[in-house]
Amino acid sequence: MKLLAVTPLGRNRDKSRLWIETRRLEALGFPPGTPFSVEARGDELVLRPSILAENHVSSRRTANGLRPIIDVTNQAYLGTLAEFPELKVTGWHERLRVTPTRRAAAILRSRRLTPPFRVLEVFAGGGTLTAAVAGNEAYAISGGIEIDPRFADIWQAAHPGAALIQADIRAVETSDLPEFDILIGGIPCTSHSTLGRAKKGLGGKPELGDTGDLFLPVIGIVRERMPAAILFENVPSFGTSLAGQLLTTHLERLGYHVFTTVLKPNEEWNEIEDRKRWILVATLDRPFDLQAPGIPNTTPVSAFLDPPDPEFDAADARRIAATIAGLRRHQLRHQALGHGFGFTVLTGSETRIPVITRSYHKINTGPYVATPSGPRLLRLSELERLRGSVANAEDFAIGSEILGQGVATRVFQNVLLALQKGI
Repeated sequence: MKLLAVTPLGRNRDKSRLWIETRRLEALGFPPGTPFSVEARGDELVLRPSILAENHVSSRRTANGLRPIIDVTNQAYLGTLAEFPELKVTGWHERLRVTPTRRAAAILRSRRLTPPFRVLEVFAGGGTLTAAVAGNEAYAISGGIEIDPRFADIWQAAHPGAALIQADIRAVETSDLPEFDILIGGIPCTSHSTLGRAKKGLGGKPELGDTGDLFLPVIGIVRERMPAAILFENVPSFGTSLAGQLLTTHLERLGYHVFTTVLKPNEEWNEIEDRKRWILVATLDRPFDLQAPGIPNTTPVSAFLDPPDPEFDAADARRIAATIAGLRRHQLRHQALGHGFGFTVLTGSETRIPVITRSYHKINTGPYVATPSGPRLLRLSELERLRGSVANAEDFAIGSEILGQGVATRVFQNVLLALQKGI
């Protein structure tokens, strides 16, 4: 027989106390009344039956007889374990081994952690979230996971010293991951966004979409490695979905303090794009809190645009003129049916613009920029200013896709600044 149990390190009169109570102790050679020795080996205790030992197995009388109890209160033995909130007990014949659990060791490691904090990014994309880490000496990028080779190449070029795993996260073994203290990532939202649910016919079951289960391997990584802190972001509807609720609840049951909120960049963070994001921050040692500055944006979109260039503007407008005409006809049809389809053409005075999606390069939703020659697309340089990070892409399609599925880097720089102070 083998005994495996997890038990909290108890307290008795403000002193540590190890309490093991189970009938299996008798089968392992620790029946009631048995003397046993305790040997301390660093953060480990080894208990063995011993004729001359001062400790004895006590018992509790139950309806089925006596239940053996091992009760250790000697602080000389327990001193090295006093900082750990819970212990793992492994037993074989005439031998018990008591060690901190992985969670307990992770909590203590978190308390002792000093910068730079090593960061692993999952679903790394083109690196708009790790761009929020760049320049902050409290963080060091140790690795990333990204399945798309186009984005993986861009991410690796930006972080040549980091270990990038190019794979479906479901296939990644935790033993292949580099060491890290903080886990960050934007879990793909294509199954959880309103548009994604509609396109894929997921209704109230976004977890059944092709990306809807990706929170599960993320939980596996957390459970195996127990990082000191976690930062995840997604669309607001993810937070109320089953996936979001399971992620939150499971992290809490693993021992994390979990903080969630919805970021409102245009209303509260002085950002022009109205791209609301749900975020989750989980910490092991002490609770995290984030106070939004409450500053609405007053900077007009013209501050993010390239200077007017009649020749280039005209060429851009001509290139998409037929598509714009088709969108206008589509808009009129929907208006006639009482539907609300529309698209935005920016004049430059706006202090709020709609969300720029990852499919922006397909010229299907806008926003567009008004020119004397007609509407044109936002250029990559303008998208980069709006999002606060550089795409480093080889063409407009890849660059707009990276930025469209990425985060508002300036906002997350502030989130990560608050996190470094709270670890």
